[in-house]
Amino acid sequence: MRPREAAFDEALSSLRRLGIPAVLPALHAAGVGVRRTVLGGSHSVAIYPPIDSLTPLEPRDAIEGIGWGKETSLYVHIAFCETRCTFCHYAVDHYTGKADDAATDDGKVTRYLAALKRELASWGVRLARSGTAVSSIYIGGGTPLVLDRTALSDLLDALYDQYDILPGAEICIEGSPLTITAPGGSEKLRFLRERGVTRLSFGVQSFDDTVLKYAARGYKRDIPLRACAIAADVFENWNLDLIQGLYKGSPSETWGNIEQIADIRPPHLTWYHGRFGDRPQGRWYNTDSRHAGFEDEQATLLGRTLIWQQLAALGYRQTDGNRFVRDQQYTDPFKQIRTSVSRHLLGIGPASYSRAGAAASNADSRGYVIRNEPDIGRYIETVSAGNSPIATGRVIGPDEVLATSYATGLRTGRVEDAELQIMRLARPQLSRHYDTLARQLIDLGALEEYRGDRGEAGLRLSELGRLFEDETLALFFSPAVKRELERKASATDVRTGQIPNTAEGLSWAH
Repeated sequence: MRPREAAFDEALSSLRRLGIPAVLPALHAAGVGVRRTVLGGSHSVAIYPPIDSLTPLEPRDAIEGIGWGKETSLYVHIAFCETRCTFCHYAVDHYTGKADDAATDDGKVTRYLAALKRELASWGVRLARSGTAVSSIYIGGGTPLVLDRTALSDLLDALYDQYDILPGAEICIEGSPLTITAPGGSEKLRFLRERGVTRLSFGVQSFDDTVLKYAARGYKRDIPLRACAIAADVFENWNLDLIQGLYKGSPSETWGNIEQIADIRPPHLTWYHGRFGDRPQGRWYNTDSRHAGFEDEQATLLGRTLIWQQLAALGYRQTDGNRFVRDQQYTDPFKQIRTSVSRHLLGIGPASYSRAGAAASNADSRGYVIRNEPDIGRYIETVSAGNSPIATGRVIGPDEVLATSYATGLRTGRVEDAELQIMRLARPQLSRHYDTLARQLIDLGALEEYRGDRGEAGLRLSELGRLFEDETLALFFSPAVKRELERKASATDVRTGQIPNTAEGLSWAH
C-alpha cells in the first residue's frame, strides 16, 4: 500500500484523467450520477427485473408456469437481527438470540421457523418432481447466526433431507460481529462447519467508531476486529461486507478501512455504496440539518477510486464494482448467480425472490421473477394456513430478456449470441432504443466497445462507467419496468432520487 498522501494524489490524478469533474454535467444530463436511493428496491443491480417493478401475481399461475430445469441455487431468509441498523431496508425483525441451553425460545422465532420449513418442504416436493438439484445454498437475512445451535441444526436437516444438493455445493451462512464474538460464537461456527457449511459472510460496514454509532451497529471497532480473527480461524473462505458513504463517512474514513483490510486480508471482500430506502439514514439525507453529514458525489468517486487502487495494490482482483477476491477460489458463486441472465434461483422466506425459466407448456414466456410477501407477519400467516406466500412477480418475455442482457450483461461485458440477435430483429423499436442509449453513453465515455474471446463485437462499462456502475446499468431497465418504478416512486421525496445537474458545490475534501 502506498502512503496516504501519495494514494490520494494517485486517485485524484486518475479521476482527472477520466475528465472528472469537468465531465460530470454531461453525465448528469444523460442520467448518470452517484445516487443515494436504492435502485428498484436494491442497493445494486443484482437481479433483473428489479423487485420494485414486480406487480401482483396469482401464486398458482406462477407456480404452474415455472420450469426449474436441472439445477437451481437456493436462498433461505432468516428475518432476525440483534440490532436494527439505520441504513438497512431488508425484511427483518429485532431479536437478540438466546443461550443454547435456554429452555424456551421467543414465540415469534418458533412460528417463523415453522413457516419457513413448511415453505421449504413445499418447494422441496416440487423440485424433486422436476428432478432439480441444488447447486449452492445461501442462508442470509437478517442474521442467521443469531439463532441457537438447535434451530440452525434443524434448518440444515430440513435442507439436507428435502433437497438434492450437488456434491461440492457451497453452503454459505451470514453472521455479524456481535454473533461471532458472543459467548460460544466461535464454537457455533465450528459446529456449522462440521454440519457442512463451507463459507461465512458478515457485515462490518465500517471500522470507524463514529460511523458505527450512527449506523446503530451496537459495537465499536474492537468487536469487528475480533470477529475477523475468529472467522479466519474457523473458515478458510469468508466474506466481509463494508459500506462506503454511510452517515459521517468520508474518504478519510474509507482510507482507515483500507488500512484495516491490509491487516485483516479477508479472502473475499464486498464494498457496497451506501443507498437508503425508507430508513433513518434515508430520511437524514433529506434533512437540511443532516444532509451535509453524507459524502457528496466527488468525495464518493474519490473514495471508490482509493478502494479500487489500493485493494489492487494489496493483491485483490476486482470481480465487479463491489466485489474483490484474494484468489479465484474465493469467488462467490451465489453473487454470480444473482446477476446471471439464465441461472435459476429459488428464494425461501419473506421478501425473497426467485428466478426460473418457463414451463414447457408456456410458449409465451421465457421465465418468471417472483417475490414472496415482504411483511413477516403476513408471510407467517399465509404459509401457516397452507397457502403460497408469492405476492408479486413479472413474466419474462422477449423484451425483458433483451433488457436483462444489458442491465446485467454490461457489468462484465455483453456479447450478443444468436438468440439475442433474433430477438433484436423481432423487437426493432426496443432495439433502436438501446442502440441510441448505448451510443450516447459510448460518446460520453461511460461504455466502450471491445472484442470478445472469439473476436465478436461486444459492449461493456468503461473505466469511467464503472465508477457509476449500478447507476449506468439501471438506465437499461426496460421501458415497462421504468414506468412501474416511476409509478411506485411518485410519492418519494424528489431530492433523494434526483441527480444533480451541475458539479458546483461539490468538493474533494479528504
